[in-house]
Amino acid sequence: MKRRSFLASAVGAAVARAAEPRLRCRTGGDFKILAVSDLHYRPEPDTHGIRLTERLIELEKPDLVIVDGDCVSGNDCPSPEAVRAAVGNVAAAMEKHKVHWAIVFGNHDQEHFPKTRLDKHAVLEIYASHAHNLNGAYERGLTGAGNKHLLVWNSSGTRPVYCIWLLDSNEYFTEGKNTYYDWIHTDQILWYYRSSIELEKRYGGKVPGLMFFHIPLREFNEMANQAKIIGARHEPEAPSPVNSGLFAAVLERGDVRGIYCGHDHTNNYVGRWKGVELGYVGSAGHRAYPRVAPDDPSNGKVRGGRVFLISEGPPARHKTWMRFKDGSVNWEFEYQSYSDYQLGK
Repeated sequence: MKRRSFLASAVGAAVARAAEPRLRCRTGGDFKILAVSDLHYRPEPDTHGIRLTERLIELEKPDLVIVDGDCVSGNDCPSPEAVRAAVGNVAAAMEKHKVHWAIVFGNHDQEHFPKTRLDKHAVLEIYASHAHNLNGAYERGLTGAGNKHLLVWNSSGTRPVYCIWLLDSNEYFTEGKNTYYDWIHTDQILWYYRSSIELEKRYGGKVPGLMFFHIPLREFNEMANQAKIIGARHEPEAPSPVNSGLFAAVLERGDVRGIYCGHDHTNNYVGRWKGVELGYVGSAGHRAYPRVAPDDPSNGKVRGGRVFLISEGPPARHKTWMRFKDGSVNWEFEYQSYSDYQLGK
């Protein structure tokens, strides 16, 4: 088989895989996603983090939960059994409530590897062993692991209305004596670009999307310094020093409407940069920074998760807000006209 035909077949197969199982809008045309990040779970349960995720699920009743990286604290998992226990803690809230869920890797997830020798593919098998997890059938042969997309279908199941892109933003790279955060590599970007084109051909138009990965792009910093944002920016962004070119690819394709990350625990803002939403999903774990007691009142507005409400349309669209540990929401997103004005929509 010629290389071009092979690539086309591989992308087509990935598109077909992304359709199963069908995530479908509810009767009435809505689909809700809850995204949390930076759980940093260990073999011993973080009861406060698990309970917070449960409460967010109970309040928002999502159709899909995404854990946006640093799901486990790799350094605290010295054996394969410890990794399985930590992954079990990640799964606990979603499996209890029988809601579909998926993860992306963060920079800390695989720090157990020198001790456990469990690579990302082996760890994803552990995740996928849980009944409601959707991390199986990801695209093989790319940098990182778990790169895939999930289609959200309309309530009648006849057409996809949104595409959920999950990418591995990788871990670290070393240059001389210095270590830096890694980036999303060219093969991953090409996979997104070609898959996006294939989806457009297959379904007769661009499928709008939301993209999730852990380490923010350099464009987050550009936006935060030059445009309006809504929400908290309590620390400087910590991207890779390398601009991967993913944002340019997203602009060229014109289908991804929002890119959302974790990594910077005390940021939960959202803004719009060159027409694309860039934002954070908020942290839910209680054993990483900010290191305050779990019952400290400051956790009420620092820890939480981001909600996305997709409406099938036509045209399909979404809105987003933060739901915090104290039960409150970002009031701005109760008034869509205000957020549109603030972000220049």
